[in-house]
Amino acid sequence: MKRLPLIVLSCLTILTACRQPQMPDTGRYTYSDMPLPNTKPALMISENWKKYNTPPQTIYIIDDHRFITLESYDNCSGETWYNDTKSGVRTRVGHTSPNGFLGKLIIDDQTGMNVVVPTVTTGSCGDRGCMNYAAYSTDGGKTFAWMRYDESNITFDSQKNSKDYTFLITSDRLYVVEGRESRAYVAYYPLVPGINLGKPYPPGIRGGSFNLSADPELLTSHRTPSGQDHYICDTSILPTNGD
Repeated sequence: MKRLPLIVLSCLTILTACRQPQMPDTGRYTYSDMPLPNTKPALMISENWKKYNTPPQTIYIIDDHRFITLESYDNCSGETWYNDTKSGVRTRVGHTSPNGFLGKLIIDDQTGMNVVVPTVTTGSCGDRGCMNYAAYSTDGGKTFAWMRYDESNITFDSQKNSKDYTFLITSDRLYVVEGRESRAYVAYYPLVPGINLGKPYPPGIRGGSFNLSADPELLTSHRTPSGQDHYICDTSILPTNGD
């Protein structure tokens, strides 16, 4: 899916909001696992974040009942929620800036169990560089955990470098593709119920890596049911109770 011009994206955002399914009010608001203590504060879930009166924006649509929203935000930085109107799941993933991740996200898991929300550090990286994380769920979005996906690289501009990443989620794996065309490198992780990607895998469960040239049709053979492959957020929508 080719990236659309900014004006078209803004229109698409507005149209999306109009046809967005009504978010369930089930009272089952589940807070996902926090990242490790030394991760960037922007990824943390905290009650100390200021609450803004901006209307929810749908930033990513999986299908007709699964979608990701940004809520209580300023300049497209705020609370990210996963919503499934069919199962009644509504989970706050964390405090993120979806416009910061400029790569692709393809969720092609027909079981509906696996969801991944990649993020980037949008602030200053300092002398040691930034660490970038993705939230993942293997239970249909009821709970999320965090993994660092750029451990092999040191970046001082996470937003710019995120253009080189593609996340592909299938019924049993997460593929993190770094680079473009035949020079791209693929790391894959097992997505099975209850997996902790930060610890040794259970017996018989494995991850791995390969060059994309070994499977050149990996990305072209998968697509999100909605056809969307990147986040969309309209920066012109601002709170009236901002700073």
